[in-house]
This record gives sequence, C-alpha cells and structure tokens, in this order.
Amino acid sequence: MQRPHLLALVALGGAIGAGIRWAVVEVAPSTPFPWPVLLVNLVGCALLGALVGHGVSYRARLLFGTGLCGGLTTFSTFTVEVARLLNDNRVGIAASYLVASVVGGLVCFDRARGLTTRTGPYDPDRVAT
Repeated sequence: MQRPHLLALVALGGAIGAGIRWAVVEVAPSTPFPWPVLLVNLVGCALLGALVGHGVSYRARLLFGTGLCGGLTTFSTFTVEVARLLNDNRVGIAASYLVASVVGGLVCFDRARGLTTRTGPYDPDRVAT
C-alpha cells in the first residue's frame, strides 16, 4: 500500500539533495578530475553512515537517507565522468576517480557510522523505526 506522506518525505529530501548537488557542480571550477561529483558522493556516504550509526527513525531515514542522500549522491554522473575520462584517454585519472569514489565512499560511510553508533556494530534490525 502506498503512503503519500512517506513518498512526500522522500521527494522533499531528494529535491533538496539534488539541488545541493547541482549547486556544488555549478559553482565548482572545471578541472580534469571531477572533484565536485566526488565531493558530493563522499559527503552523501558519510551522511548516510551517520544516519545508520545514530539509528534514526524510519521517517528520518526516508527523508535524509533515501531522499537527501539519494538526491545528493549520483551514481549516473559518476559513471558518465568515468566514461568521459576513458573516452579522452585519461585512464589514470579515470582509475583514480573510480577507486577514490568506491573506496572513499565505503570509508566515509564506515567512519561516520563508527563515530555515531550508539549500539555497537551495525545491525539493521536494531535501527529505530
């Protein structure tokens, strides 16, 4: 069953997150390495880790996790940036960006989760609903 008020939380968070991402990408100078997209993706991973670690409510996870972090981070732009770099024969930059994004995202999530965890190691069944 669909719950419009929950969908509205996700939509609101997503609009805010996507707006922040767009603003960061728009104001950042153009460089061969896609720093703006890497930055928003790493920040989004850290925010999500903090939410998970803190054990926020179900509604807060929808608004901030699914919505805000989902809108802020962008796998599609990450993929386009890697493809563009490969197409431009910038294999080293593409590889560096790929590793920084994936490994960096996991590290940011894990560190933020660890700093905010109140109940020990992550257990999805213990997260508040």
